[in-house]
Amino acid sequence: MELHHNLHRWLLLVLLLGNAIAFAGVDPVTRLATAALVVVLVLDLRRPPEIPRLFPQVGLGFAVLAAIQLVPLPFALRRLLQPGLREVMAAGLAPLSVAPWATLVTVAGMVILLALAVTAARMASTRSGLPTLLTLLAVTGVLLAVLGFLGESSGPAEVLLMRPTTVGGSPYGPYVNKNHFAVGLELTLPAALVLAAAAVRNAIEPGPTRQRAVVILLLTGSAAILMVTALLRSHSRGGIVFTAAALAVTLPWWRRQRKSRRWPALVALALLVVVAGSLAVTRLGDLENSFKDLFVVEGIEGNTRWDLWQATMDLIERSPIVGSGLGSYRYAIGLDKPATGVAQLGQAHNDWLEWTAETGILGLAVLALGIAALVQLLRPSQTRKRRFEYRYAAAGAVFALAAAALHEGIGFGLQTPLNAYLLALWIGLVWGISVRSSNARSRQTSQADDAKAGSPEEQDTGELAVVGVDEA
Repeated sequence: MELHHNLHRWLLLVLLLGNAIAFAGVDPVTRLATAALVVVLVLDLRRPPEIPRLFPQVGLGFAVLAAIQLVPLPFALRRLLQPGLREVMAAGLAPLSVAPWATLVTVAGMVILLALAVTAARMASTRSGLPTLLTLLAVTGVLLAVLGFLGESSGPAEVLLMRPTTVGGSPYGPYVNKNHFAVGLELTLPAALVLAAAAVRNAIEPGPTRQRAVVILLLTGSAAILMVTALLRSHSRGGIVFTAAALAVTLPWWRRQRKSRRWPALVALALLVVVAGSLAVTRLGDLENSFKDLFVVEGIEGNTRWDLWQATMDLIERSPIVGSGLGSYRYAIGLDKPATGVAQLGQAHNDWLEWTAETGILGLAVLALGIAALVQLLRPSQTRKRRFEYRYAAAGAVFALAAAALHEGIGFGLQTPLNAYLLALWIGLVWGISVRSSNARSRQTSQADDAKAGSPEEQDTGELAVVGVDEA
């Protein structure tokens, strides 16, 4: 009975750790297994969580965009909407997407991400589910870090000491690219920091609560050190810069507006950086040298990111309203950036530009609406009013989302399946804690009414514990 009640947690654990071990989920077989697990997660969903404002509009906008790109249209209308793609247009009725099958695959991938976000929202909206979700994210990050350490000796030749790489880049851990590895850590490190921060707050309570909090603090602190060390040793320049930038951006979310002592948090953060830096010191020299070639793209000979971005801008001008089709970038970019020798461009090395090239103004509108929906739920003025465990969870979400968003300005790490799954879980976490806060306000109103009528009030401490029974 207990196993069935927590089935979604076990499935999510298998999904995350399985993809981490299986080369970050890039293989078709692994993606198929992930899709099967997601189907079971959806079937196990007894009651969908309440949907926040703007989320339905985002979903509807994406569905409309996909339909516009896939529905067959007359040649004259397509020529009007995509004036720069006339030379590759098929005659008669045809979809706007230059690669309809790739668009279908991309839409199917988005459905999987939606299902994962719903599962995360289901967990985060309950008292025991939120710390469990954060724990799963932190455990995944530790596994990625350990796999990264184990794979260091393979150098640029093999992924996880067993799979040769022929696509360039510098493999690290289960990833074919060290920068994608860094994005994976950017999306898991905040979970360990959230649990550690909550443990510090719970440590002021006497008795078993303090003992448990100290144990959690030791575990999560060690996990954070492992992940930061792996990030430094991976030589991902963007990962280091954008993790630090995201942490700076996130500071207003970690504490209330009222006066508070900052020095303990600053000391803890400095200790984390010093310990991780000491463990990574043997590889910091190579990292310093690699910053000199920040905009050179590994594996695409004779090109810089500026060259790729200029070609992507040219592609955007060809179809500014509806784009070339979701997932079609690698098939359309050859019009403006032909292959260089044996190297063929498959990504823009800027996911925001690539999204714009594939979806046009309509896609940008959907993306802007999605960002607005998240900002509405995560604005500091709102999160500061919540209890510390929900405020810390919101801070961790801002940390993860900001780091990934900044990193995607010079990379395409979110196109790695495991990273996309981690991002979906953070979005679901934001969704879930917003539902939890809404329910808490409703309970307070109800309790106030009961108190006036003489009914006893129930207390919810909201302590962020690692184990418990899901209420969903």
